[in-house]
Amino acid sequence: MKFLSTPKFWNDKSHPLKYCFFLFSLIYYILFQINKIKQIILKKEIKIKTICVGNIYLGGTGKTPLTEKIYHNLKDIKKTCIIKKFRQNQIDEINMLNSKATIFTPKNRLAGLIEAEQKGFEIAILDDGMQDFSFKKNRSILCIKSEKGFGNENILPAGPLRETLSAIQNYEVAVINGKKNFVLENLLKSFKKDIKIFYSNYVLKNKEKFYDKKFFAFSGIADNKSFIDFLKKNNVNIVENKFFPDHNIFSDNQIKKFILKYKKKGVELITTEKNYNSISSKCKKDIFFTEIDLQIDNFKDFLNEIN
Repeated sequence: MKFLSTPKFWNDKSHPLKYCFFLFSLIYYILFQINKIKQIILKKEIKIKTICVGNIYLGGTGKTPLTEKIYHNLKDIKKTCIIKKFRQNQIDEINMLNSKATIFTPKNRLAGLIEAEQKGFEIAILDDGMQDFSFKKNRSILCIKSEKGFGNENILPAGPLRETLSAIQNYEVAVINGKKNFVLENLLKSFKKDIKIFYSNYVLKNKEKFYDKKFFAFSGIADNKSFIDFLKKNNVNIVENKFFPDHNIFSDNQIKKFILKYKKKGVELITTEKNYNSISSKCKKDIFFTEIDLQIDNFKDFLNEIN
Protein backbone atom coordinates (compact mmCIF):
# COMPACT_ATOMS: atom_id res chain seq x y z
CA MET A 1 0.00 0.00 0.00
CA LYS A 2 1.37 3.42 -0.97
CA PHE A 3 0.04 6.45 0.86
CA LEU A 4 1.32 10.02 1.14
CA SER A 5 -0.07 9.71 4.65
CA THR A 6 -2.24 7.18 6.41
CA PRO A 7 -6.03 7.63 5.95
CA LYS A 8 -7.33 10.01 8.61
CA PHE A 9 -10.00 7.63 9.86
CA TRP A 10 -7.28 5.08 10.74
CA ASN A 11 -6.35 7.28 13.69
CA ASP A 12 -9.85 8.26 14.77
CA LYS A 13 -11.70 5.71 16.92
CA SER A 14 -15.03 7.50 16.47
CA HIS A 15 -14.87 7.94 12.68
CA PRO A 16 -17.84 6.12 11.04
CA LEU A 17 -15.95 5.34 7.83
CA LYS A 18 -14.21 2.39 9.49
CA TYR A 19 -17.53 0.50 9.57
CA CYS A 20 -17.58 0.43 5.76
CA PHE A 21 -14.48 -1.78 5.83
CA PHE A 22 -15.40 -4.26 8.56
CA LEU A 23 -16.31 -7.05 6.12
CA PHE A 24 -12.96 -6.66 4.33
CA SER A 25 -11.18 -6.64 7.70
CA LEU A 26 -12.93 -9.90 8.60
CA ILE A 27 -11.77 -11.48 5.32
CA TYR A 28 -8.24 -10.19 5.95
CA TYR A 29 -8.29 -11.64 9.47
CA ILE A 30 -9.46 -15.07 8.30
CA LEU A 31 -6.82 -15.24 5.55
CA PHE A 32 -4.14 -14.08 8.01
CA GLN A 33 -5.08 -16.82 10.48
CA ILE A 34 -5.08 -19.51 7.78
CA ASN A 35 -1.60 -18.44 6.64
CA LYS A 36 -0.41 -18.29 10.26
CA ILE A 37 -1.58 -21.86 10.95
CA LYS A 38 0.13 -23.14 7.79
CA GLN A 39 3.43 -21.50 8.79
CA ILE A 40 3.24 -22.80 12.36
CA ILE A 41 2.67 -26.36 11.12
CA LEU A 42 5.74 -26.12 8.88
CA LYS A 43 7.85 -24.17 11.43
CA LYS A 44 11.52 -25.19 11.53
CA GLU A 45 13.91 -25.12 14.47
CA ILE A 46 17.06 -23.06 14.03
CA LYS A 47 19.99 -22.56 16.40
CA ILE A 48 20.89 -18.97 15.59
CA LYS A 49 19.50 -16.49 18.15
CA THR A 50 16.78 -14.32 16.64
CA ILE A 51 15.83 -10.83 17.79
CA CYS A 52 12.79 -9.60 15.88
CA VAL A 53 12.12 -5.88 15.65
CA GLY A 54 8.49 -5.68 14.62
CA ASN A 55 5.24 -3.78 14.82
CA ILE A 56 1.48 -4.12 14.64
CA TYR A 57 0.77 -0.67 13.17
CA LEU A 58 1.37 -0.62 9.41
CA GLY A 59 4.69 1.13 8.68
CA GLY A 60 6.45 4.14 10.15
CA THR A 61 7.13 2.96 13.70
CA GLY A 62 10.95 3.15 13.65
CA LYS A 63 11.90 -0.52 13.13
CA THR A 64 14.92 0.11 10.91
CA PRO A 65 16.72 2.69 13.14
CA LEU A 66 16.17 0.41 16.13
CA THR A 67 17.46 -2.62 14.19
CA GLU A 68 20.60 -0.68 13.29
CA LYS A 69 21.07 0.52 16.89
CA ILE A 70 20.87 -3.02 18.26
CA TYR A 71 23.24 -4.32 15.58
CA HIS A 72 25.98 -1.80 16.38
CA ASN A 73 25.77 -2.60 20.09
CA LEU A 74 25.92 -6.39 19.68
CA LYS A 75 28.27 -6.91 16.72
CA ASP A 76 31.45 -6.59 18.82
CA ILE A 77 30.15 -9.05 21.42
CA LYS A 78 28.93 -11.83 19.12
CA LYS A 79 28.93 -12.38 15.37
CA THR A 80 25.78 -10.50 14.43
CA CYS A 81 23.88 -9.83 11.20
CA ILE A 82 20.64 -8.23 10.05
CA ILE A 83 17.94 -10.09 8.14
CA LYS A 84 15.60 -8.00 5.98
CA LYS A 85 13.27 -9.71 3.56
CA PHE A 86 13.97 -8.50 0.03
CA ARG A 87 11.30 -6.27 -1.44
CA GLN A 88 12.15 -4.20 -4.50
CA ASN A 89 10.10 -1.28 -3.22
CA GLN A 90 12.25 -1.17 -0.05
CA ILE A 91 15.59 -0.98 -1.83
CA ASP A 92 16.25 2.41 -0.17
CA GLU A 93 16.23 0.86 3.32
CA ILE A 94 18.25 -2.13 2.12
CA ASN A 95 20.91 0.15 0.61
CA MET A 96 21.08 2.21 3.80
CA LEU A 97 21.52 -0.84 6.03
CA ASN A 98 23.95 -2.47 3.62
CA SER A 99 26.29 0.54 3.90
CA LYS A 100 26.48 0.13 7.69
CA ALA A 101 25.97 -3.53 8.56
CA THR A 102 26.27 -7.16 7.53
CA ILE A 103 22.86 -7.79 6.04
CA PHE A 104 21.10 -10.74 4.42
CA THR A 105 18.20 -9.89 2.11
CA PRO A 106 16.50 -13.20 1.28
CA LYS A 107 13.13 -13.60 -0.42
CA ASN A 108 12.29 -15.92 2.48
CA ARG A 109 13.32 -15.00 6.04
CA LEU A 110 13.76 -18.61 7.15
CA ALA A 111 16.14 -19.25 4.25
CA GLY A 112 18.10 -16.14 5.26
CA LEU A 113 18.35 -17.33 8.86
CA ILE A 114 19.57 -20.76 7.76
CA GLU A 115 22.20 -19.14 5.50
CA ALA A 116 23.36 -16.84 8.32
CA GLU A 117 23.60 -19.81 10.69
CA GLN A 118 25.65 -21.78 8.15
CA LYS A 119 28.05 -18.84 7.83
CA GLY A 120 28.71 -18.84 11.56
CA PHE A 121 26.56 -15.94 12.73
CA GLU A 122 25.37 -16.23 16.32
CA ILE A 123 22.71 -13.49 16.37
CA ALA A 124 20.30 -12.40 13.66
CA ILE A 125 18.32 -9.18 14.07
CA LEU A 126 15.20 -9.15 11.94
CA ASP A 127 14.01 -5.82 10.56
CA ASP A 128 10.30 -6.74 10.53
CA GLY A 129 9.00 -10.30 10.61
CA MET A 130 6.65 -10.66 13.58
CA GLN A 131 3.92 -11.74 11.15
CA ASP A 132 6.20 -14.50 9.85
CA PHE A 133 5.55 -17.66 11.90
CA SER A 134 7.89 -20.03 10.03
CA PHE A 135 10.62 -19.79 12.70
CA LYS A 136 10.98 -19.19 16.43
CA LYS A 137 11.85 -15.72 17.75
CA ASN A 138 14.03 -15.65 20.86
CA ARG A 139 13.20 -12.04 21.64
CA SER A 140 10.53 -9.82 20.08
CA ILE A 141 10.46 -6.03 20.24
CA LEU A 142 7.32 -4.01 19.51
CA CYS A 143 7.90 -0.57 17.95
CA ILE A 144 5.24 2.10 18.53
CA LYS A 145 4.95 5.84 17.88
CA SER A 146 3.72 7.56 21.03
CA GLU A 147 1.62 10.08 19.10
CA LYS A 148 -0.24 7.48 17.03
CA GLY A 149 -0.27 4.45 19.30
CA PHE A 150 -2.44 1.84 17.59
CA GLY A 151 -4.66 4.29 15.76
CA ASN A 152 -8.35 3.34 15.81
CA GLU A 153 -7.28 -0.16 16.96
CA ASN A 154 -8.87 -1.92 13.98
CA ILE A 155 -7.12 -4.27 11.56
CA LEU A 156 -6.65 -3.59 7.86
CA PRO A 157 -8.37 -2.03 5.99
CA ALA A 158 -10.76 -0.66 8.63
CA GLY A 159 -7.69 0.48 10.56
CA PRO A 160 -3.88 0.47 10.45
CA LEU A 161 -3.22 -2.78 12.34
CA ARG A 162 -1.54 -5.79 10.75
CA GLU A 163 -2.79 -7.99 13.62
CA THR A 164 -5.31 -7.61 16.40
CA LEU A 165 -4.16 -6.01 19.65
CA SER A 166 -4.00 -9.47 21.24
CA ALA A 167 -0.72 -9.91 19.33
CA ILE A 168 0.91 -7.66 21.96
CA GLN A 169 1.22 -10.76 24.14
CA ASN A 170 3.82 -12.11 21.66
CA TYR A 171 6.30 -9.35 22.51
CA GLU A 172 8.66 -9.24 25.49
CA VAL A 173 9.76 -5.63 24.97
CA ALA A 174 8.07 -2.46 23.68
CA VAL A 175 9.90 0.66 22.49
CA ILE A 176 7.72 3.77 22.36
CA ASN A 177 9.16 6.53 20.20
CA GLY A 178 8.25 9.98 21.49
CA LYS A 179 6.70 11.46 24.61
CA LYS A 180 5.63 9.59 27.73
CA ASN A 181 2.24 7.98 27.13
CA PHE A 182 0.66 6.34 30.18
CA VAL A 183 -2.54 5.44 28.32
CA LEU A 184 -0.48 3.47 25.82
CA GLU A 185 1.56 1.85 28.59
CA ASN A 186 -1.63 0.70 30.35
CA LEU A 187 -2.98 -0.71 27.09
CA LEU A 188 0.22 -2.72 26.55
CA LYS A 189 0.13 -4.07 30.11
CA SER A 190 -3.54 -5.04 29.78
CA PHE A 191 -2.44 -7.58 27.16
CA LYS A 192 0.88 -8.51 28.75
CA LYS A 193 1.51 -7.57 32.37
CA ASP A 194 5.26 -8.15 32.36
CA ILE A 195 6.09 -6.45 29.06
CA LYS A 196 9.18 -4.23 29.44
CA ILE A 197 8.59 -0.70 28.17
CA PHE A 198 11.29 1.72 27.01
CA TYR A 199 11.16 5.16 25.40
CA SER A 200 13.23 6.42 22.48
CA ASN A 201 13.85 9.71 20.71
CA TYR A 202 15.74 10.80 17.62
CA VAL A 203 18.70 13.19 17.87
CA LEU A 204 20.01 15.07 14.84
CA LYS A 205 23.74 14.34 14.61
CA ASN A 206 24.79 16.68 11.78
CA LYS A 207 22.77 19.81 12.60
CA GLU A 208 25.81 22.09 12.26
CA LYS A 209 25.65 21.53 8.47
CA PHE A 210 22.27 23.22 8.34
CA TYR A 211 23.05 26.51 10.11
CA ASP A 212 22.39 29.75 8.16
CA LYS A 213 20.74 27.88 5.27
CA LYS A 214 17.24 27.74 3.83
CA PHE A 215 15.85 24.40 2.71
CA PHE A 216 13.31 22.73 0.49
CA ALA A 217 12.55 19.46 2.30
CA PHE A 218 11.26 16.42 0.46
CA SER A 219 10.63 12.91 1.73
CA GLY A 220 9.03 9.60 0.88
CA ILE A 221 8.59 7.80 4.19
CA ALA A 222 5.65 6.27 6.03
CA ASP A 223 5.24 9.33 8.27
CA ASN A 224 6.33 12.33 6.20
CA LYS A 225 4.95 14.86 8.68
CA SER A 226 7.26 13.51 11.39
CA PHE A 227 10.26 14.41 9.20
CA ILE A 228 9.18 18.04 8.88
CA ASP A 229 8.33 18.24 12.58
CA PHE A 230 11.77 16.83 13.41
CA LEU A 231 13.55 19.41 11.22
CA LYS A 232 11.58 22.29 12.73
CA LYS A 233 12.25 21.00 16.24
CA ASN A 234 15.96 21.23 15.42
CA ASN A 235 15.59 24.80 14.06
CA VAL A 236 16.25 23.85 10.44
CA ASN A 237 14.83 26.63 8.26
CA ILE A 238 12.26 24.98 5.97
CA VAL A 239 10.76 27.34 3.37
CA GLU A 240 8.87 24.65 1.46
CA ASN A 241 8.31 20.91 1.55
CA LYS A 242 6.87 18.12 -0.59
CA PHE A 243 5.71 14.64 0.43
CA PHE A 244 5.91 11.41 -1.56
CA PRO A 245 4.74 7.82 -0.84
CA ASP A 246 6.90 5.60 1.38
CA HIS A 247 9.97 4.11 -0.36
CA ASN A 248 9.55 6.48 -3.32
CA ILE A 249 12.40 6.15 -5.84
CA PHE A 250 13.43 9.60 -7.06
CA SER A 251 14.46 9.84 -10.71
CA ASP A 252 17.46 11.91 -11.83
CA ASN A 253 15.12 14.12 -13.84
CA GLN A 254 12.93 14.79 -10.81
CA ILE A 255 15.91 15.70 -8.60
CA LYS A 256 17.46 17.92 -11.29
CA LYS A 257 14.18 19.84 -11.56
CA PHE A 258 14.22 20.40 -7.80
CA ILE A 259 17.84 21.58 -7.91
CA LEU A 260 17.18 23.94 -10.84
CA LYS A 261 14.08 25.41 -9.19
CA TYR A 262 15.45 25.99 -5.70
CA LYS A 263 19.18 26.66 -6.14
CA LYS A 264 18.50 29.89 -8.03
CA LYS A 265 16.42 31.00 -5.03
CA GLY A 266 19.31 30.30 -2.69
CA VAL A 267 17.47 27.33 -1.22
CA GLU A 268 19.17 23.99 -0.55
CA LEU A 269 17.59 20.53 -0.77
CA ILE A 270 17.25 18.25 2.25
CA THR A 271 15.81 14.76 2.65
CA THR A 272 15.97 11.72 4.95
CA GLU A 273 18.94 9.37 4.97
CA LYS A 274 16.67 6.59 3.70
CA ASN A 275 15.50 8.66 0.72
CA TYR A 276 19.04 9.89 0.07
CA ASN A 277 20.01 6.26 -0.54
CA SER A 278 17.48 5.98 -3.37
CA ILE A 279 19.02 8.92 -5.26
CA SER A 280 21.69 8.32 -7.91
CA SER A 281 25.28 9.25 -7.04
CA LYS A 282 25.44 12.01 -9.68
CA CYS A 283 22.70 13.96 -7.90
CA LYS A 284 23.69 13.33 -4.29
CA LYS A 285 26.34 16.05 -4.13
CA ASP A 286 23.64 18.73 -4.29
CA ILE A 287 21.49 17.28 -1.51
CA PHE A 288 21.71 17.39 2.28
CA PHE A 289 20.34 14.56 4.40
CA THR A 290 19.67 14.07 8.10
CA GLU A 291 21.89 11.77 10.13
CA ILE A 292 20.02 10.63 13.21
CA ASP A 293 20.93 8.85 16.40
CA LEU A 294 18.24 6.83 18.13
CA GLN A 295 18.56 7.34 21.87
CA ILE A 296 16.85 4.87 24.20
CA ASP A 297 16.21 5.69 27.85
CA ASN A 298 17.84 3.18 30.23
CA PHE A 299 19.71 1.71 27.29
CA LYS A 300 21.78 -0.74 29.35
CA ASP A 301 18.60 -2.19 30.80
CA PHE A 302 17.18 -2.44 27.28
CA LEU A 303 20.22 -4.41 26.08
CA ASN A 304 19.96 -6.72 29.08
CA GLU A 305 16.33 -7.44 28.20
CA ILE A 306 17.07 -8.46 24.62
CA ASN A 307 20.32 -10.37 25.34
